[in-house]
This record gives sequence, C-alpha cells and structure tokens, in this order.
Amino acid sequence: MRQSSTEFGQLLFKAGRGVGLPLGLAEDLVAPIFWLQVCGFPGDVEAVNALTALDEGRAAHEFPNLAALSKDVDYEGGRLSGIYLAAVVCDSLQLGWPRQDKEIHFSNVDSPLVFAAALLLAHRRLKTELGLSIETEAYVFSNTSSGKVVCVHKERADESVDSEGATEVRLRSSKGMVDCARGTLLLDGAREAQLHQICEAEGLCANPDSIRGLKTLADRLLVPESERSLKFGAGAGIVDSD
Repeated sequence: MRQSSTEFGQLLFKAGRGVGLPLGLAEDLVAPIFWLQVCGFPGDVEAVNALTALDEGRAAHEFPNLAALSKDVDYEGGRLSGIYLAAVVCDSLQLGWPRQDKEIHFSNVDSPLVFAAALLLAHRRLKTELGLSIETEAYVFSNTSSGKVVCVHKERADESVDSEGATEVRLRSSKGMVDCARGTLLLDGAREAQLHQICEAEGLCANPDSIRGLKTLADRLLVPESERSLKFGAGAGIVDSD
C-alpha cells in the first residue's frame, strides 16, 4: 500500500514511544527505517520485528556495554537490540571507532538491517576519510568516505533472512570503499538517488500488515475515551466552549 512519507515517519515515532523507547531513540529510529523502505528493503517489517522484540522482552531495553571494544575483542552478550546497539555504536563512530582495518563482530543482533542502516547514515554524516563495511547474514553494505553506499546480496548456499532471527554483524573500516562480497548488486549511488526521487513523487510502498502492527503499538499512546480523560484535557473538551 502507498503511504505518505510524513505519515509513515510519524507512525514509526509513535510506535517506538508506544513500546517505551526514550524520546531520542524513537526519533532516531525514523531515519534508518525510512531509508531502508525507500531503498527497497523491508524497513517496515524490520521496524515491527525490532519493536516487538523489545515489547515482548526478547531484546533488552538497555544500552549495551561496549567497554570490551576498547580492548579490541568481540562483544558477546545476550540478544542485542539493533535499535539500542545502533545508538551506542553511532556515538562511537564520532570518536573515531573502529580504527582502520579493524574488524568488529557483534553476535546475536535481533535486527541487523536496522543496525546497518543507522550506521550507514551516521557514517555518511561524519565525512570521514575511512570507508565502512557492515556485513549481515544476507547483505554487505559498504559506504565510502564520500558517502556513496553500495549494497550486495551475498551468494549463499542457504538463503537466510535477516528479519527472522538474531544474527551476527561484522564491521570494518578502511581507506576508500571496503571490498564487497560476491553477489547481486542491489544498491549503488545512482540507484539510491533514483529511489528517493520515486518516493518524493509517489510516496513509499509499505506492507499493510506492518502498518497495522505499527498502528497497534502507536495506539498505546492514546488515552481512553471517558469523561475523566476529557476533564483532564484530552480531546476537544466536554462542551463546545472548552
């Protein structure tokens, strides 16, 4: 179904707040999901999965401790929320992490695409001299120092789908564009620009089931319709003169 870009962004924000995301995280969730959706990835599905995992307790409402990264070892905690992990790692990118040619592994990330998209957008804003590669079970995203994104769907013997469960994510930074894995090219700079133009002209396409799922979460922000809620400021008021 076609969806207004503005309406979609507001729905994502409200759904995030509906499951208890802090205000800043709910705002930060909109851009990566929107980017995924515009660029042909199932951003709406990823959003529902990531938020539902938090809501049901399958991923923790907490910022992971990345102190181990300063010691150059892998982080292997419990199931990581891609939303919270992205917030921490995006902050670390601004501090020059990871260092050049160092590969970092995250195990058990519940929403790798959300995490990858957030990092790509954050890295693009930094305008650093280093390129960044983010590898999930199914995709390799690479971002040059000039902000040009390339995405390859990896050649695999088994076709894993990132949204079905927690998977490993690998990060690496290097000069220029990080070498991509072999596979099908899904996205490059020209294709990304074309897709954004289509979205501006026609809106974006979203899965009806995902929209219903997001609305269910967003509706938690609504107050019950009652005399008491009207008396305390909800709605238009009790009488016409309110």
